Amino acid sequence: MKKSPSTRRNLFAIWFIGHISLLCAQEAVRVQISAKAMHDEVPLNRTAVYAVELKWTGPLAQIEFDQPETPKLSNFKLAGSSSANWVGVENGRNTAIKTFEYTLKPEGLGMGYVEGLRVSYLDKATNEKHSLYADRLGIKVIEPVREPDDARLGWAMIIGLAATILAGVGVWQWKARQKKKELEQRTRATAKPLAQEFLEQLQAAVDLNSVETKSGFAEISRLLRQYLQRRLEIPRQGIATAEVLAAYRAADGDVSRGMQLEEILQTCDVIKFSGEDGGPARLARVYALTENFLRTHLPAHTNVIL
Repeated sequence: MKKSPSTRRNLFAIWFIGHISLLCAQEAVRVQISAKAMHDEVPLNRTAVYAVELKWTGPLAQIEFDQPETPKLSNFKLAGSSSANWVGVENGRNTAIKTFEYTLKPEGLGMGYVEGLRVSYLDKATNEKHSLYADRLGIKVIEPVREPDDARLGWAMIIGLAATILAGVGVWQWKARQKKKELEQRTRATAKPLAQEFLEQLQAAVDLNSVETKSGFAEISRLLRQYLQRRLEIPRQGIATAEVLAAYRAADGDVSRGMQLEEILQTCDVIKFSGEDGGPARLARVYALTENFLRTHLPAHTNVIL
């Protein structure tokens, strides 16, 4: 059947309108990706910024982006990241821009690279997944720049170091003085005659003004036996007074000291075993005999003040 010219014109118009509509539908949404480094060079002690921009126009809700991959880096390490969104009208069309910024810290001098980055998105109109790729970028790492506060920081470090050294010297001097004092004390203690040491103990242990005198006799006996043990290695326990006197006379031939020691120890034994109190006068005599006995064992040059 032969078609009339008017019919052919109508069919052509329908085809043309459909084709234009298809082209418009296909171009309804336009998606772009771009990547850039803020600078081509970065000092070693600074950071570089790498930015990825996603831009689409048309029905904005038709596009849904996945989270971008983490950039693969060479001679850099990732120090931080951030993102921003912008929506508005550009050239009469609805436009959205999503920007991802990555802060990069250099690891060494020379070239560093950010490898190609892939970003995927979903076209909801066709339910199809698409991928966009950003190009590989190179950034040169150059010598570090001087920090503004380097000089002040240097002075602060010098002052801090000096203060630390001075403090250390002060502590060392204090410790040295303490050690010197301890050494002097030990020297004095070592240099003190044994008899003087027991004279001081006698004065501290026996109270001649006490009403109860029995403990005074016991202290005198204990101190004398301890003194003889340290001076002449005469046992102070498990040995009778007669044996102590015999051992002393064998070691020291001074008759006067032997008689003093005999009176002191025998008097103390009588008070101990008889249960008597002894009385202040008797205690005073035994105390004086003990004091004199110890003084006779002091070196000739020793001055004792009690």
